Amino acid sequence: MNINTKIIYHGSHKAVVNAIDILRRDMNAAFCSSDSDGGAIKLIESDMPEEQFEIKDGNIYAADDLGFIYGLLHISQHSLGIPPFWFWYDFRVKPADNAEVGDYKSAPARIRFRGWFLNDEILLTHWTPGGDALLPWKMAFETILCCGGNMVIPDTQVTREHSALAASYGLWLTHHHAEPLGADMFVKAYPDLVPSYQTYPDKFQKLWEDGIEWQKDFKVIWNLGFRGQGDTPFWDSDKNTEYDTDEKRGGLISGIIRLQYDMIHKKVYEPVCCAYLYGEMMELYRKGCLDLPEDIIKIFADNGYGKMVSRRIGLDNPHTVALPDENDSQYGIYYHVSYCDLHSCSHITQAGVSLGFITRELGNAFQKGADDYLVVNCSNIRPHVFMLAAISDLWKGEKFDVYQFAETYFVEKKAADAFLDYASAAVLFGEHEDEAAGDHFYNFSVRAFTSDLMKNRDHCTAMEWATGSLPIKEQLTWFQEKCAEGEKNYKEFLEKHAREWGKLYESTVILHGRLHYHGYRGGSLFVRACEELFHNNCISAFYFTGLAAEEFEMADRLLRESEYGVWEGFYANECFADFKFTAYMLRNFMFYIRNLSDGPGFWNWPRELFYDASDRKVWLQMNHDNRDTDEVLFEKMKGER
Repeated sequence: MNINTKIIYHGSHKAVVNAIDILRRDMNAAFCSSDSDGGAIKLIESDMPEEQFEIKDGNIYAADDLGFIYGLLHISQHSLGIPPFWFWYDFRVKPADNAEVGDYKSAPARIRFRGWFLNDEILLTHWTPGGDALLPWKMAFETILCCGGNMVIPDTQVTREHSALAASYGLWLTHHHAEPLGADMFVKAYPDLVPSYQTYPDKFQKLWEDGIEWQKDFKVIWNLGFRGQGDTPFWDSDKNTEYDTDEKRGGLISGIIRLQYDMIHKKVYEPVCCAYLYGEMMELYRKGCLDLPEDIIKIFADNGYGKMVSRRIGLDNPHTVALPDENDSQYGIYYHVSYCDLHSCSHITQAGVSLGFITRELGNAFQKGADDYLVVNCSNIRPHVFMLAAISDLWKGEKFDVYQFAETYFVEKKAADAFLDYASAAVLFGEHEDEAAGDHFYNFSVRAFTSDLMKNRDHCTAMEWATGSLPIKEQLTWFQEKCAEGEKNYKEFLEKHAREWGKLYESTVILHGRLHYHGYRGGSLFVRACEELFHNNCISAFYFTGLAAEEFEMADRLLRESEYGVWEGFYANECFADFKFTAYMLRNFMFYIRNLSDGPGFWNWPRELFYDASDRKVWLQMNHDNRDTDEVLFEKMKGER
């Protein structure tokens, strides 16, 4: 084939036409101009299994849209040499005159339904490359297909525009575990009403009916369930004391699921349904308090850190196995390569667990029969490409070649070593191997301690999840030990792996190592400041707080410096880990410390720090010059030291 090759399709299905456009775009990138005839690639309907295709004599044979789509994308990848994550990892193909289209027959994927959940997508929602707000979603849906996926949860909260766009790519739609049937949440539709099913069953049911109605012509895996108005149990939103036992709560949820099941079957022919055994649902399921339809897919979830165990809820972390006991039904997995638990997770950095760990966890789950469904929480995609690439090979039933991955995107095969070593630098915040601290850990902890110290509290309640109920000084000691370990580990990681291997390498795994290094170093300096404060050495406390703030400012600066080309503005809305706001809080903490010691006059510190000894004790005038801002004072202190 060459630039002049025709693609002949006599159908009109939008998803197939879209895939033809993708291949044509890739051909324009991969081929030089030519006067030679390129022949034609014909799409020919054939009696083949669902989603399968065969390429023979340059033509694609398939029985359905996804079969043709995968066939077209196979040519793009294997004939033109354009890999699945080309957009997210800056891949540029070298144009050639022509390429061979070899015969090929596809094999079934290991997992029936497989795809991504674009959750906590705070970067994608504010990033508009080339002024196109939909481009991030277009590229996400294309990449899922290039990875052999067939399913997506398009965003955290139902956005019909994104759902319709995903459907136009040929993907199955499914739903957030807190948004059954893809319906609007009750508090969104009725913000002034208490979200009580007992009080407003008709309003809840109307929302579910509307959800079915607007999606009934799409391919949908219908999520059944009933949770609160967020990632919480329903009894957090509805305080009705009638549901005060596990049996009563499970009874209500089971009844609602049966009702939703019947509603769908009235409007959709042979629907595919699922239910998430997540959070409180897993607990009720294990206790035998849920009665679910036999033919739905029951979805187990990891704990957010890649381990197939129950997730932490508040201070409760039982770490109980979250997998089916018997392979007697349809089971699936909700899995995180990105997570946001607000206090210790990885969101803008690669998770701190190893490739081997993830391979074992998923492999074990598949062996247990949880192989009908796999949705992977991918958040903003680019920070997590490495793990997403590995998992896509797993769901296809293939083995991930990390060195081939590195050679494809970085040219240097040795770049694989950094990705493989990355997990060994992670700091464990708990006793389990999966409890690897991410970019939220030092940011959240510093903000939590700073907030409570400025409230004059002697215990930080927000840190009990990690330290238990200890005095704040002991909590800070625990945090200092973690920060010292992290600073050391990531310094060694960077010394070993930082290389001049181009912007992509600098802006992915090396960026992640640098963010962690500056975050942990900032945490260490913050604890040093607190120690000085506890000893009433306020000038030193002020100074070390300023140094801590600079570390978090440096991390934020590294994020923004990693933006280039299409990635300009990618981190503009980085509001979860939020290095910049941690620095802002520390800057405010500086004034808090200064006020404790030098307010309200604010003339003692300048005298002590900068006046000549002969003038320091002369009090005919309180101050000789304008008072400095905290920033100016801090810069002068750095100059003196």
